[in-house]
Amino acid sequence: MNIIIQGKKDQATPDEYIEKKVETLSRYCSTIKDMVVEVAHDHHHKKGNVVSVELTAHLLCHGNLPLRTHETASDIGVALDSAVGKMKQLLTDHKDKDGIIDRKAIRSARGKE
Repeated sequence: MNIIIQGKKDQATPDEYIEKKVETLSRYCSTIKDMVVEVAHDHHHKKGNVVSVELTAHLLCHGNLPLRTHETASDIGVALDSAVGKMKQLLTDHKDKDGIIDRKAIRSARGKE
């Protein structure tokens, strides 16, 4: 799984922290090709400084169907944890709905056949 981090990150949360949190999603679905993490800092007129985290998972099956989650919080750690939790739920739901996986299509997309 490739992890692509986009946007501005603050100094308190290094890329290793984000990668470690996102890497845990690979155990819920083995067909993740890319995981894009977008981090944005903004100032809300009522909430003050907020951090938006958007996770996009590109899967090998179903024509690279992307799964997305978006979370906003005052701290990047809280937003990232919440977005990872929602993505975990999306991946398990997708895996349950998918049922039988076309293994030949996955192997050919990975380049093993």
